Amino acid sequence: MFRRQLLRAATAALAAVLAATGMQVATDTSASAAARTVYYDASRAGEFRTNFDQAATIWNSRVSNVQLVARTPGNVTIYVDSGWPRAQVSGLGSGRVWMGWTAVNQGYDRTRIATHELGHILGLPDRRTGLCTDLMSGSSAPVSCRNANPSAAEAARVNQLFAGGLAASEVPTGTFSWNDTDDISPQVVNGRPASENYPWMVYVSGCTGTLIKANWAVTAKHCGTPSSVRVGSVNRSSGGTVVSVIRAVNHPSVDVKLLQLSSSVSYAPAPIPTTSGAVGTATRIIGWGQTCAPRGCGGAPIVANELDTSIVADSRCLGINGPYEICTNNTNGNAGACYGDSGGPQVRRINGAWALIGATSRAGNNNSTCATGPSIYVDLPSIRSWINTQVGGLPV
Repeated sequence: MFRRQLLRAATAALAAVLAATGMQVATDTSASAAARTVYYDASRAGEFRTNFDQAATIWNSRVSNVQLVARTPGNVTIYVDSGWPRAQVSGLGSGRVWMGWTAVNQGYDRTRIATHELGHILGLPDRRTGLCTDLMSGSSAPVSCRNANPSAAEAARVNQLFAGGLAASEVPTGTFSWNDTDDISPQVVNGRPASENYPWMVYVSGCTGTLIKANWAVTAKHCGTPSSVRVGSVNRSSGGTVVSVIRAVNHPSVDVKLLQLSSSVSYAPAPIPTTSGAVGTATRIIGWGQTCAPRGCGGAPIVANELDTSIVADSRCLGINGPYEICTNNTNGNAGACYGDSGGPQVRRINGAWALIGATSRAGNNNSTCATGPSIYVDLPSIRSWINTQVGGLPV
């Protein structure tokens, strides 16, 4: 009896402390743990109030350490305007949310937006993987995405935050916008999900490659030699054709490896032109690298990502082998290739068609954090004659 009285007293004291911050403990004398309650005020949400009620129900069904309850006033106030959806987070479980008509008019799912923005209030940052299965991928997922449920990892992090399992410094605060490209983190850091299904993309088990002939692909020499590759799909887990690798040929000096496939595939290979282009040439890089800049901070996305960039002066890259390598710009100073993009294509338009000019090699500033400087790509046109000999003739 005395122990139960102490437990009630401790719970009441905790509730009083949390009430001062606008949160309450759901008291249950039979429970060993108590959930925190975050009140949301959707009285200003107009026709979107139903979406936020649905979003609260979704979160309440997926997490146990916090529950969202409608109340006016609340810890979170929800508004509507003509801009982009966004959340202004002042602390864990508190802030303001705007349902913006710009995203709604573009066709983004209303309940997914509402659940996503409440996710910020619950301590989740944007993580723009481009995957519909990730709630916090936000606008990087296709407009057709209707998933309004947090992933298991996202729900677990919210539970951990509200259980006090993470330091307060790990709660992201500030303003998060639905279309903010400053925090996009697909495989090419600050790029976007592939805008087309490049037929010559090759997934090389932890690296990226390009089909250059019906039975040959090119990747980076520093990548391992896989037993098989997936050709013809920007999705590394489905689509295209999985084909065995029977032989690997390393270039004697530059970071290039050729993979001979056990059989020919029907996808159109990427042509290698005779020159890569001058400084200033617009290019595009594509790959399945990790989804954030620091080394080891995340895994590879399912869908390859792309970044529009350009060739810059060799002087911008440290340790570059000028005649045989390309210095490639880190767009806006924070976008570029990352771990897992190795061996992947750098392409440019020639007569309206994509041509392969480079294969991802390494950072151009010796920094282990991606996209902090230009990247170095092997200049494939400079070794075209060697490639031609090894594969028994490149396609015309």
